[in-house]
Amino acid sequence: MSKRAAVTGGTGFVGKALIGLLLEDGWSVSALARDPSKLKDAPSLTVIPGDLDNETALATLAKGADVFFHLAGVTHARAREDYHRINVAGAERAARAARAAGVRFIHTSSVSARMPEVSPYAQSKFESERAVANAAGENWLALRLPAIYGPRDSVTLPYFRLVKSGLALEPKTQSPARASILYVDDAAGALVAAAQSGVAGRTLEVGDENAEGHAWAEIGNLLGEVLGRRARAIRVPRPVIAAYHSLLRSVEGAFGRTPSVREGQINEFFHDDWVARDNLLSDACAWRPQTPLKEGFAKTVSWYQEHDLL
Repeated sequence: MSKRAAVTGGTGFVGKALIGLLLEDGWSVSALARDPSKLKDAPSLTVIPGDLDNETALATLAKGADVFFHLAGVTHARAREDYHRINVAGAERAARAARAAGVRFIHTSSVSARMPEVSPYAQSKFESERAVANAAGENWLALRLPAIYGPRDSVTLPYFRLVKSGLALEPKTQSPARASILYVDDAAGALVAAAQSGVAGRTLEVGDENAEGHAWAEIGNLLGEVLGRRARAIRVPRPVIAAYHSLLRSVEGAFGRTPSVREGQINEFFHDDWVARDNLLSDACAWRPQTPLKEGFAKTVSWYQEHDLL
C-alpha cells in the first residue's frame, strides 16, 4: 500500500526535490500551491490551490495523509511582519491541520534558528519551531537544514559565476568561517528519513558529510577545481559587504522589488560557525549524506551549463 504525503512549499527549491523523491519512491503526494501551474502534472500528484492563510485548504491537504511535510516559508521578506505572518503563524496553522488529521508533522527550519538574534529571518525560524511544538501535539519533528545547493538553485548561482570569473570571496572573520553545506537531494532524503524514523518531539540539525563542515576556502577551491579555474581567495571585510547590501536594498526598495538581500543577512554571513554538530539527525536515525561536496558541485555545474546559466 502506497504512503500518502502532504507537502507545503512544493514549488520551492527543496520542495521540488522532495516531491520528486517521494513520487520516485512510490508515494502519493498532495501539494499546496498558490499557483498550481508551477507544479508539473504527475499521476500520483494532487495539487490543492491555496496558501498558509487558508485553513480550509490546509485541512484538505492533511486529510488522509501519513506525513505532512511543511516547507513553505519566506526567506526574503519586504517587511519584518511578513516573516512572522508566514514563517511562524503559517507553520502554526499547518501544524494544527496536521494534528487535527492525526498526521505526523515534519517541519523544515534553518540552522540559523540556533542564533535567532542575528536576523529577523533567523528569529522567525526559531519562533516557528516553538509554534510547531505547541500546535502539533506529540508526533512532530523540526529539522534545521544548513545551506543547500544544487541544480535549479538561483541563490548560489552568483557565487558559482564569481568563482568561474576567478574570484572566491569569503567573509573576513577572526577565525576562518565554516558551515555545513548540503546537496539538495540529500536535504530531501533527510526529510523523508525523518518522517520514517521513530523520533518525535525534537528539533534536529542536519549536517553534511564532514563532521566539521567546510571552510569557505575549501568551498572555493573545490568549486574552482570543478570549473577548471584557480580562483583567487579574497577575504572581504564586513564594512565592504555592509555598504553593498545597504545600496542594493535601497535600490530594490525604490523600485518596489522584493529584496535579494534580507535584513540582518550580513550578520548571518559574518557569523563564523554554521556547522551542524549537536542534536544531529544522523545520530537519531540511519540517514547519512550521500553526495560529497565536489561531486555535488560537479552535478550542479553541469546543470547550470546545460541551461546556459554558467
